[in-house]
Amino acid sequence: MKFGIFTMPEHPPRENWTLSYDRDIAEIVKAESLGFDEFWIGEHHTGGFENVPMPELMIAKASAVTSRIRLGTGVVNLPYQDPFLVAERLAFLDHLTHGRLIYGFGGGGLPTDKKLFQMAPEEATPRTNESLEIIWKLLTSEDPVTHEGVFWHYEDRQLQVGPHQEVPPIAVAGLTGTHNFEKCGNRGWIPLSVYFAPLHSTDNPAAPDLVAHRDAILKGAADAGLDAGAAVADWRVSREVYVSSSRNDALNEIRDGVKLSYDYLLGLGLGALMKQDENMADADLTFDWMVEHIPWVIGSPEDCIDQIHHIREEVGDFGTFLINSRDWVTSDMWHRSLELFARYVMPQFQSHQHMARRERLAKVALGLE
Repeated sequence: MKFGIFTMPEHPPRENWTLSYDRDIAEIVKAESLGFDEFWIGEHHTGGFENVPMPELMIAKASAVTSRIRLGTGVVNLPYQDPFLVAERLAFLDHLTHGRLIYGFGGGGLPTDKKLFQMAPEEATPRTNESLEIIWKLLTSEDPVTHEGVFWHYEDRQLQVGPHQEVPPIAVAGLTGTHNFEKCGNRGWIPLSVYFAPLHSTDNPAAPDLVAHRDAILKGAADAGLDAGAAVADWRVSREVYVSSSRNDALNEIRDGVKLSYDYLLGLGLGALMKQDENMADADLTFDWMVEHIPWVIGSPEDCIDQIHHIREEVGDFGTFLINSRDWVTSDMWHRSLELFARYVMPQFQSHQHMARRERLAKVALGLE
């Protein structure tokens, strides 16, 4: 398993936003030093909490102070933008990162963003799908692209600067339904599951779940004759994560920050995607309920190891586990959580670390074997 960090980014309006951008860059540098494989940065335009309108600029700056970690747009919201310009600037960014870019796309899940751009809800998905096809052709074709679609019309368009990577790694996030996951399986693209997706199907038809995501990925791959193992190896699963000395300490440390985060999300109407029963009230989505039912990976390193094992047992293997980055605590506490995760949790899922061999040698040295 590989590991990464996904950041919305989340910075409440009471904060110094100039400082928040510097803190985000510092977190990327920290993540690379701890051995994380990738870091994703989101795009939002409204709401007052998610304050990066153009992740490409953050990635350009981050690439200058890192050398190994892969950097993903998580995600570029396609319905609001000209797909040619999106493809052009990402191909350019691919060069600036020396091929470390992951091209992440989505339909723009923030309701207030749709309102800002006067986007009819029913229009977002077809715009996203058409834009994806245009971008893929522009990034992979050696010839000029002509496109006559519903929303965009191009004649003989070609990127002056093509991508650095021979096959650009395309990622698509899924918020509701499973259509994006089937598309990813079918096209060999990277599927990305959001942090509040439950493990199993529930009585709420609006709530996405990881088992359904996996089934859709496998169906898409099978329909295209692609390798099923490779399809799920590309799958990214994001979770809320916080590591401390014990479960009680972890819960106590994040409780106030969680309330601020989820009051914002519930205010946007996203509580509908978290409920296991569509008749649940928002008031039922308490801190303790979410910790147990979404589920989160919270507690001591041992607790977190067990919880990740549980997720894999319930939904099957996936390639990359993403920590959803939060502003629940101060930077020193958050970096401590990341360090505990990297030191004690990640090695348990990395075959090259040979943990069983080390534990056996330690027992021998202590005279226990």
